[in-house]
Amino acid sequence: MDLGLSGKKAVITGSTRGIGRAIANLLADEGVDLAICARQQADVDTAIAELSAKGVKVVGSAIDVADGEAYKPVSYT
Repeated sequence: MDLGLSGKKAVITGSTRGIGRAIANLLADEGVDLAICARQQADVDTAIAELSAKGVKVVGSAIDVADGEAYKPVSYT
């Protein structure tokens, strides 16, 4: 299927299992570069390796998105 997304970028939370992983797989198949996260770094590392094998750029980190303090933006001033 060609959704016309090649070259786009997406951020996906909970991307190592279930619906989040299915979305990540679909977008990677479509040529979308991904930023992913989940709570366990080992799961994120596995997902990065598998998604990168599809020929897209993938970055990721372990984070609990329910913890607002964990992902506050960094100030560049």
